[in-house]
Amino acid sequence: MADFGIKISQEGFDVKTCDDKDLVMSSEFNLLKTKTTGVQVTAGTVAHGLSYVPIFFTNRPFATATHYSLVGDDLSYCDATNLTTVTNNTRYYLFYQQSI
Repeated sequence: MADFGIKISQEGFDVKTCDDKDLVMSSEFNLLKTKTTGVQVTAGTVAHGLSYVPIFFTNRPFATATHYSLVGDDLSYCDATNLTTVTNNTRYYLFYQQSI
């Protein structure tokens, strides 16, 4: 029985025969699955509803508040209950995968 899924190859590569390194995406890859995203307007907590520490990314706005910094450029942290942001207007991305 054949496996089913989705594969997308880079331009110039045959998706049916190319190596994994030549794929843009494959449903066989371990991809992050998004739980929720948002912007925490004031510093504080966001309850994520998971009973473990999930993988998360946060970033905060530059002084102009029109552009955001690189991921990991702030002091936000996460536990098994909440994501805690320490600056205003923190953009966050929470994933279902457990952090290690």
